[in-house]
Order: sequence, then structure tokens, then C-alpha cells
Amino acid sequence: MAHIFVAPHPDDVALSCGGLVARLRERGENVAVLTLFSGTGEAGRLTPYQREALGFGSGSGLRDADAAAEAMALRRLEDERFAAFAGVSTVLLGLPDAVFRGYVGDDQLLGDPRADDPAPVAALRRELARLARDGLGPERLYCPMGIGRHVDHQLAREAGLALLAEQPEGPQPFASWVGRVAFYEDFPYAHRGGFGGLADLPAGAFAALPGGVALRGELTDVAAVLERKVGGIAQYASQMDRLFGGAGPMAEAVRAYAARVAAAGSVASGAAERVWVAAGG
Repeated sequence: MAHIFVAPHPDDVALSCGGLVARLRERGENVAVLTLFSGTGEAGRLTPYQREALGFGSGSGLRDADAAAEAMALRRLEDERFAAFAGVSTVLLGLPDAVFRGYVGDDQLLGDPRADDPAPVAALRRELARLARDGLGPERLYCPMGIGRHVDHQLAREAGLALLAEQPEGPQPFASWVGRVAFYEDFPYAHRGGFGGLADLPAGAFAALPGGVALRGELTDVAAVLERKVGGIAQYASQMDRLFGGAGPMAEAVRAYAARVAAAGSVASGAAERVWVAAGG
């Protein structure tokens, strides 16, 4: 079996699904991370806002923080380090990050996607067809829920929703994506926003869910691999200060959210992750 995780950016799968990934690998299942937005487009120099939004402000350790290509190359390198740490395959589509597609300021970056900025459905479909030809399934595809409303997360969610209305291409072992697409809770957005369930989603987030399909929560006990998840997130050193204020606060936030999800789902170990499966009936 193969499990493919769609990441809007380098780090999103480690942050949101690192425990699930570790459990899958313990069982010997193949895991691939498909990162959508890891490129710069035609950008040459970083603006001050781009530098901060990408995590390369003062103290980032990047020697030339003004070079867009250098900044994104470092992020892709961190993705490769996580792949080696977690024992997964990684695919980088290299589409430009939102800050290189004309989104300026947090109001735009965390607002509605522009009408001229469609979800990367065709690119995702092509890559899934290629992976299928290479024998990587998928048995299940995981996309972000878009909690926090980052435009790249919303577009990744919309791409996943679009697949639910399609027949998959290539030599697939199933006739429909229904029951095979799951949506993960975007961390740390879910933690900071107090996300507790579907009622806490932004209005209209899953308006494109096909008729007869509903989201059903599925819990994974991650107590035994929680510190491995922390170690995986730590591979993204450039993001620690911006997202958490350091590696120590990051670990505390990961443990706290895992405990909250476990409590909500009555997972006795005290640490869990949750995805929402798009299932019929």
C-alpha cells in the first residue's frame, strides 16, 4: 500500500501528520510526501514581507536572506532531511509559494484565494497518475483542511476535493476516490485557533464536498512516536523561531495538541492525531 500526503509547503506534513507517518512506516507501508508550493516563480530578491512570511527574518541563519532562490532551496533541503529522517519519499512540484504569486500582507495570505489563482488540480492529477504508474497507489491521499485559511492550504484542500468528483487515472485498485481521500488538521493553526471539530471550520470550507459524502474523524494513537514527530519537525530549523519561538516551545505545542486530540477522542495513551476521511453513506 502507498500513502501520499499532499503538503502545501515544506514542513506541513511533518507538523500536522508526523505521528501518523511514523506509525505507517513502523508497519512497513510506503509513504510519499508531495509538496506543491516550494518554488519562487520569477522572483529574484525577497521583499521584507516575503522574508518574514517564509521564516527568513533577522536571526534566521540564512547568509543571503535577500535571495529568493537561496531561501527556497534551503526549505527544499529541509524537506529532503525530513524525508531521510522519516524514511519517506518526497516529490517537489516546485509551484510558486503564495508570496511569489502576488499575495501581499497577512490579510491577503490568510484570506480568500484570488479568482485568477486556481487550485493546482491538474498538476496534482498528473503527479498522482505518474506515481500510480510507478506502483505507488495511492491507497490513501491526505490533504490539508485549510484551518488557518492560508491560501496555499485552501488551494491544496480544493484540489483534494476536486478529485473526489473524478475517476482516478492510471492503474488504480479502486474505482473512486471516495473513502480514499482524507483531510488532516493543519498544525500549528489548529492548535492556536482551538480547533475541536468540523463546527470550527471556516464557513464554506467544504462546500465542494460531493453529495452523499461526509467527513468522518479517524484517530491515530501516536504516543509511542510522539518524540519522533518532534524530531521530524526539528529538521525544519529555519522555521522554528517564526512558528514557535524555538525548538523547545515547538515540542511543548506538539505534545499539548496531541493530548487535546486524544482527550477529545478518548485515546487512553494521551497522544493522538486525527484525520477526516471523506466517506460515502
